[in-house]
Amino acid sequence: MARWADAADDTRALGGRATAVLGAGPRGPVTADLVADGPHLLVEGPSGSGRTELLRAVVASLAAAERPDRLGVVLVDGRGVPATGSGPGEGLRVCTDVPHVSTHLSADDPVRMREFAQSLSAELKRRTELLGRSDFAEWHTGRELADRMVAQRSAADGDLDTPPSATVRLRPGADRRRTQAAPPLPRLVVVVDDLDQLVSPALGAPGRPAAGSVMRALEAVARDGERLGVHLVAATAPCPRTAQTEPVKQASLRVTLDAPVAGRGPEDPAPGRGRLAHPDGGETAFQGGRVTGRIPRTATLRPTVVPLEWHRMGDPPARRQVRELGNGPTDLALLASALDRAARQVAATRVPSLL
Repeated sequence: MARWADAADDTRALGGRATAVLGAGPRGPVTADLVADGPHLLVEGPSGSGRTELLRAVVASLAAAERPDRLGVVLVDGRGVPATGSGPGEGLRVCTDVPHVSTHLSADDPVRMREFAQSLSAELKRRTELLGRSDFAEWHTGRELADRMVAQRSAADGDLDTPPSATVRLRPGADRRRTQAAPPLPRLVVVVDDLDQLVSPALGAPGRPAAGSVMRALEAVARDGERLGVHLVAATAPCPRTAQTEPVKQASLRVTLDAPVAGRGPEDPAPGRGRLAHPDGGETAFQGGRVTGRIPRTATLRPTVVPLEWHRMGDPPARRQVRELGNGPTDLALLASALDRAARQVAATRVPSLL
């Protein structure tokens, strides 16, 4: 909540922050700022390099940096995920408990995929009409100035109401009856895993007929998103066809993850090791963290009552059986719970779903 309050007072991030910590670098946390250095981020790496886990960490970091009414997150699993289950094969579904996440699309339902493409295109059109000739930052700057002027005028006028006659009478509860202004336009981050599967769907894939409509909507985000306050974070495996798409061409921030090491030893890099390429040409190496690993916890058996025999009174106490449980909560689940409590305390309205 303190971090959210600091973001609201940051004049350099009008409209909301979109800052993600990718991992630990040589000089501390390595951060990707989609507002200052973006607007879009591309993650490239072979299978097993930690692409999906890095996207999960990005979602968690974005949510920790900004309120859910100032930043919305849309998740797209380009490969599709099973309806049930959990673990590595669940894709981005594990992030849906984060209150900032408004929409989750799995690319194995062509009907929902077409609905998503239409809704995302409609959202871009709505923002274009709302912003007019201004861009996202300019629109919020003008809105903030207008709100200050209204606040000053209200403080000067007080609760006095001047009717058509020459008399002046009090207007009770004027502030309570004042029409509430429309909520500010939030930033929107579209997170796409397995972009290459949307560009070149496998033969027989259920979402193959509708993949083109989703890609056209994502390409519109890549072209026009910066002015509209919509950012794209996409992960892909190396693919020649994907390299020719707008999401790849328009990505000013790029992460390249190293290939996994077979038979990795304690000194070899773990999955999530990569480099962030900045718009100025510089690179920063980092090691991504793991937000979905289950926390191991130690548990003992339930208390038991046994008869105490007189001839065993002098024996040392028997050691109780101890077992290791791997069913503890994940860091992401704990963060999602904390985010949900904080969102309720600050009365933050969630961004509406696109589906």
